[in-house]
Amino acid sequence: MIETLVSNNDRDRYPAHVDPAEVNEEGYVLPWFDLETVRRIAEGTQDDAADFSYGSIDTVHVIDGGYERGETRALVVIVTWMYMPEKSAEEATEILAPHRETGLYAVGGLPWCWYALDDDLSLNFPFRAK
Repeated sequence: MIETLVSNNDRDRYPAHVDPAEVNEEGYVLPWFDLETVRRIAEGTQDDAADFSYGSIDTVHVIDGGYERGETRALVVIVTWMYMPEKSAEEATEILAPHRETGLYAVGGLPWCWYALDDDLSLNFPFRAK
């Protein structure tokens, strides 16, 4: 995996790990984030939902569950508020499991249209590995 900054809104930038093999045909990447970055993303999505309406923003939530074997236990949940009245709880929520080997989370996956940035914070789109 390659370490890079990613964004999906031209405003926020997050450090992520990207596998060059996990890029869609349009050039968007599938970023993997550490838990502290997921917390930042969660805060940003919740702020945006409060500012622009929950009907237009998926929100990320980190629910802490203490520690086990010296490691933080957390549950990462994505809530899709759009068309909520027509959805079941299963359709409106997604629980993210960390990657077994790295402990990183793929928040939003490819549908969130994450794109990579280069060292000068310019678009690296479509994604090209160095």
